[in-house]
Amino acid sequence: MAAVLAWTPGSGARAADPYPAATLCGPGFSAVDQDPIHDAATGRLLGTVHLLHNPFTGYGCTVTLKSAYAGVLTRTQVYLAPEASTSVVDEGHRLWAAGPVRGYVGGGCAIWGGAMTDPAGVLHRHDRANPAIGGAVTCF
Repeated sequence: MAAVLAWTPGSGARAADPYPAATLCGPGFSAVDQDPIHDAATGRLLGTVHLLHNPFTGYGCTVTLKSAYAGVLTRTQVYLAPEASTSVVDEGHRLWAAGPVRGYVGGGCAIWGGAMTDPAGVLHRHDRANPAIGGAVTCF
C-alpha cells in the first residue's frame, strides 16, 4: 500500500526546507554569511540569502531559500558578482529556492544578494542590500 502525502500552500508550518544551501551548492562548500529577506511593512521573515565558499576550488556560491510562501510560485532571485569574473544571476518563479549560482572568487571580494516577491508581486530585497551596488560585499 502506498502512502500519499498532501500539502496545501499557505496551510501553516511545513517541514524543514528540502533543499539546504550547502546541499544545493555541493560538496566542499561551507557557510560564510547569510542575510534575511523581511517584509519591510510587517517585519515577517520571507527568506534568507546564503553565501558559501569552497576553499579548495576558490568558488563562491549563493542561494536564496524561501521561508514564507514556500511551495508557492513567487519570483525569487539570487546573484553573485565576483570581483574578477562575470556576475551570475538566477531568477524566476520558484517554489522553494533560487540558485545555486557559483563564481570564482579566489582571494578577492564579491557582491552578493537576493530578493523575492510575495504573492501580490511586491519585491522584497535582502536586509543589507546596499542601494548603490545592490548587494552585500564579502572579501575572502
